[in-house]
Amino acid sequence: MTSAFSSGDSIAENQAGASGKVERIGLEYVWGPDQLRRCQAWIEQRQLQRIALQLPDEALCHSVRIASDLQELPVGQKLLVFVLGDTSYGSCCVDEIAASHANADGIIHFGHACLSKVVRIPTLHIFYRYPVQADDLVHALSEKFEDRSSAFSIFYDVAYEHALMQLKERLSECFPNAWIAQLAQADEKPDVLCWKIPQERIVSEHPAVYVGQHNLSFFNSSVAIAAQGWYLLDVKAGKQKLEQNDELQEAKWMKRRNYAILRCRDATSLGIVVGTLSFDGYLEVVDRLQRLAKARGVRTYLFSVGKVNVAKLANFSDIECFVLVGCPENDIFLSRDFYRPLLSVFEAEIALNPGWRTPATEIKYTTNFLDVLPSGRLYRDDRGHEHEQEETDVSLITGKIRYIPRLDEEQALAPATSQEVALKG
Repeated sequence: MTSAFSSGDSIAENQAGASGKVERIGLEYVWGPDQLRRCQAWIEQRQLQRIALQLPDEALCHSVRIASDLQELPVGQKLLVFVLGDTSYGSCCVDEIAASHANADGIIHFGHACLSKVVRIPTLHIFYRYPVQADDLVHALSEKFEDRSSAFSIFYDVAYEHALMQLKERLSECFPNAWIAQLAQADEKPDVLCWKIPQERIVSEHPAVYVGQHNLSFFNSSVAIAAQGWYLLDVKAGKQKLEQNDELQEAKWMKRRNYAILRCRDATSLGIVVGTLSFDGYLEVVDRLQRLAKARGVRTYLFSVGKVNVAKLANFSDIECFVLVGCPENDIFLSRDFYRPLLSVFEAEIALNPGWRTPATEIKYTTNFLDVLPSGRLYRDDRGHEHEQEETDVSLITGKIRYIPRLDEEQALAPATSQEVALKG
């Protein structure tokens, strides 16, 4: 049995190795003629001249080869290629900030990606290409789903997209009722996280299989998409058997997150930590959090501290609670080391928005902050409660009565007072 709710340390070890050294990835998984042709077509279509290459640490050793191949392309104009050796936040996120320092008009992002939408610079994703043996995959699925007519969904790490799309016909022959999820393309709006899920597809009524490693992508999909059980198939580790997700660990993790929500409801000050400066919608989310907090009489402080860690947030001991606006694949929500509760945007929305008094039984969780905006799938209107009387409630943490003021929309949107400042560091 596997758990998507391991500690942040264990996930880091899986990604970087127990020794802490980054293991290099082979060139054949990163770069080849197919990837070069994709890049050429993309550059020619947009008539780009300054390209930034963003590679994670394990693929940085191949940057010279990739840059040389791109500069030799006959695209009609001289290409300037820059290599981004470090990222402002996480390697799965497109780093528009670093690319803008080089005045790049296009970014080619290599490796694993969270696929969060960026708004300023055109971006092309080149995923790793890990192989999947058709016979091994069918054998592993057959052991779990002995009835070939069983219905189930298949999700996957982006590194297996090309392989599963090639095996789609073979899987359809063996399991006619199986459905392989598709990633949202650059010009498409995803339905859940990075996935396109048709309305007629009811994923919650069937089991779900994730092909990939035990990492944050599996974690996010398993908590955001309701299914009749989640199963992991780690083909990279040589596993040929499905491992069921540990629902007990999931329940324990959810209890910790519920505790953080209760702490946020008790808080009189809230630190909004901006973990991205390029994702689509992050400014709207920050504005919404500030308005929701002010309507409850909670002071807000804005922080931009780069990569978030325990030491940075420990400097602000007067803040009672923090909420992070950033990448959905951030492992800090798995950490217990922070001195103050650190919430996701969805958790802060539940704590601050009176529209969430009635819980939604059909919704598990989400790490994508876009889901709480008016165009998101989990949006709940907070307006319509401003005419209610001041509310009293009992804190489940302290046992004391708390008074929740009710500000109307005009008051909640009024300019910040002198006590509300923006801190950047």
